[in-house]
Amino acid sequence: MHKIIIALLLATLSILPLIAEEGGSPIPDVPEFSVTYEGEVLLCSPVELIKKKTLKNHVKYQCQRKYSDQKSHQNQEEAHGHEETQRLKKDLKNKIDQGTVYSVEIPLYAAHRPERARILAEQQLKDNPYGKYLRMILPAKLYISLRPQLANSGDDGQMELRNAGSRGGFFYYHQFSNDMEMMFQYEAKIDLEDDISFINTSEASQSNRRLGYFALKSGDNTLIMGKYWSAYYDIASFTDRYMAYGAQSSGAFNSGTDGSFSGTGRAYKMLQARTSKETYDGTIQVQLRHDTLSDLNTSYNYTVAGSFIYSGWEDIKAGVSIDYAKFDHITPDMLNIGIDGNELSSIAGLSYKKEKYAVNAVLSYTKNHMSDDNGTYFDGMGAELYMSYDIDESFRLAGGGNWLIPRDKNYEGEFSIKDIILSVQYTFGQKIFDDLVYLEVSFPNGKLADGENRDVSVAVGLRYLLDH
Repeated sequence: MHKIIIALLLATLSILPLIAEEGGSPIPDVPEFSVTYEGEVLLCSPVELIKKKTLKNHVKYQCQRKYSDQKSHQNQEEAHGHEETQRLKKDLKNKIDQGTVYSVEIPLYAAHRPERARILAEQQLKDNPYGKYLRMILPAKLYISLRPQLANSGDDGQMELRNAGSRGGFFYYHQFSNDMEMMFQYEAKIDLEDDISFINTSEASQSNRRLGYFALKSGDNTLIMGKYWSAYYDIASFTDRYMAYGAQSSGAFNSGTDGSFSGTGRAYKMLQARTSKETYDGTIQVQLRHDTLSDLNTSYNYTVAGSFIYSGWEDIKAGVSIDYAKFDHITPDMLNIGIDGNELSSIAGLSYKKEKYAVNAVLSYTKNHMSDDNGTYFDGMGAELYMSYDIDESFRLAGGGNWLIPRDKNYEGEFSIKDIILSVQYTFGQKIFDDLVYLEVSFPNGKLADGENRDVSVAVGLRYLLDH
C-alpha cells in the first residue's frame, strides 16, 4: 500500500505543470490602454492571444470602468460556510461597481502601440455597440465547481472514479438606496450519473439541494430564511478543510446526511439572525416542526441553535456553538437504534493563521446525534485538527486528523474514528485553492461497530471553479 501511495504522489506531481499550462491561451505581453465610450473611461486589459490561420494574430481585450477595489484572489483561502457568502457578495458588488465589460480584438502588431490600439478599440465599440459581455439582466453570479476524484473506500482497496461534491448555483445581490441589502442563493449538487434535476424543491432532496435561501441585511444584522449554513457549522467549518476524508467527528454532517434535519450542517426550513461586529459574530437559529432524518414515526418539534465567535485577538479567533433538537416523542423504533432522548450537539473551536501557517481545531460533544456504520446512535466525544503550511503560492501541505469515541454506557459496539490525515495540494489559476489538484491519504486506527479494522484510504482529485 505504501508503494502505491508513493507512486500516486509522484504521478500527481508530474502532471501539475501540464495542468497549469493547459489553463488557456497565454496572456500576451502588451500594454494596457484607456478608451472613452458612452461618457465613461474604460481600462482595456489583454486577456487572450487569438491565433489566426493567416498568422496575423489578434489580442483580445476586456474593457471596463476603472475601479480601485477590483477583486484580488491572490493567496486567499477557499471560503467555507458563511465566509463563502461574504466572498460571493464582495465579488458581485465589485462586478456591479466595475460596470459592463466590453470585448475588443486588436491586431498584435497594433497592440504594442497603445495610442493605435485605443483608436481601433474606439472604432470597434462604435461599430458594434452590442459587442460586450452581458452582466445578465440581474446582478447575479453564476458558478460551477467541478470536483472529480479517484479514491478507494478503505474497505476493499479498489480505486474508483467519484463525484466528490461537484456543485453549481447562482447568487443574486441588490443594495437599496437606504443601504439595506437583499441576497438570494440557490446551490445544488451536480451529478450526471444520477437521475436528478438541478432545480429540485422536493422534501426528499435535501442533500441534492445544498442551499436555497433569501436574506436581508441592515447594518450589522442579517436575517436569513430557507436552507443555509447553520450556526453550528460556523464553528465546525474551522476544520472542514480536507479534500476527501475530513468532517467526520464534529457532528455537522451526522448519520450520512448534510445536517439539514438536525440543524447542524446546512439547516433547512430555518430562520436565522446574524450580527457581525468588529471583534465578534453572533448567530441564533430556529427550525420549527419538520421531519426527522429517517422514518422513525415522529417529527422534530423544533430545533434551536446559537453560535458566538470572538476575533479580537491578532491572528486568532475562537468560538462555541450549541444545537438542541426536540422530538415530538421517543418511539420504540428510536429506542431500538439507541436514541433515548432529544438531540444535543455542542462544539468549541480555535483557529490560528499567521503568514504561511494555519492551525485549526474543534472539540465536540453530542447526545443522540452520531451513529456508527450499522446505524446505531451513541453519545460521543469528537475532535478534529487541521494544520497547513504554504510552501509557496502554489503548493500546500496539510495534515491532522479526526477522532470520535463513544461515551455512552448503553452502547455495545466497538465503533470509533481515529484517523490521521495527510494532504498535498497544488493550486493553479488565481491561486485561491478553489482551483487545485490534490493527493490525500487517511490512516485509520479506529474500528467499525463489529470491531473490524479499516485499511488506508487514498484520494487523488481535482477542483476547478467556473464563475461569472
